[in-house]
Amino acid sequence: MSSEQPEKRKGRMRDLAESLAKKVGDLWIFAAALALILIVAAALNAGGLLGQRSQIDSSMGGSNETASPGMAQQDKGESQEASLPGASSDLQSVKVVKNAYMSIKTEDVEETLAKAVFYARSKNGYVENSQYFKNTSEAYASFRIPSGELDSALAYFEKLGRLEEKSLSEADISRQYRDLAARIDNLKAEEQQLRMLFEKATQVSDMLEIERELFRIRQEIELNTSYLQGYDRDVAYSMVSLRIYSEKDRMWDYLVEKFKSAFEGSLYLLILTLAYVPYVALAYIVYVIIRKIRRRKQ
Repeated sequence: MSSEQPEKRKGRMRDLAESLAKKVGDLWIFAAALALILIVAAALNAGGLLGQRSQIDSSMGGSNETASPGMAQQDKGESQEASLPGASSDLQSVKVVKNAYMSIKTEDVEETLAKAVFYARSKNGYVENSQYFKNTSEAYASFRIPSGELDSALAYFEKLGRLEEKSLSEADISRQYRDLAARIDNLKAEEQQLRMLFEKATQVSDMLEIERELFRIRQEIELNTSYLQGYDRDVAYSMVSLRIYSEKDRMWDYLVEKFKSAFEGSLYLLILTLAYVPYVALAYIVYVIIRKIRRRKQ
């Protein structure tokens, strides 16, 4: 009796191991079938995408030739930056940078922003940045207005809606401007002296050392000149930061928009899940067929 119990236990363990091995084998078959089907589907999609890519490349083959006029226009704009209107070359004149901030409440934010942009450009100004948020019905914009037109621009912006906040700041940068201009003059004088030394130098080592120093000084001159041009721009063009927002309470519209976005995301996830159902079903059919074949062989 005692000898039969170990035999029964061994038999049950053996049956359990065989059953587990069959289940693992079936699982591997199902996974392999699903992977094979997905690989075939991906290969077919990749073939279609490659065909579309070749058509796009062939249709855009001549686009590179039209890039050079834009680059030429950009270079032209950079060359004109040195001569800003209203920037005085007299170092004794007062250099004042003016900045303004305004907050305006209006009924139609988008229309008000468009009017502000049009006015700034009509006064030979430009828009540094502009942002419009439809959900919250709010807009932010930064304009560069010629300093001589700043007061009239602020008066115009006030009429676009109900003024909620306004601030104006002025900074005298005359000393910094003169110091920077003097620094540039000293560097140019030093550059001229080095060029004279270079003409008199007879040793190659001396000539190389002078060239390195000339290169360093030329870089400093160009860097400081760009800073000086930045001062000229800040003096010639005042910065006006404008905030525009609506009188209406758009919180409900904002919540509806967020709910709509969440619903669209959930719908996309559902469609993506359903798209893989045929592949899973096909893999299951292959798995059942292979399983029946294996059972017949056994």
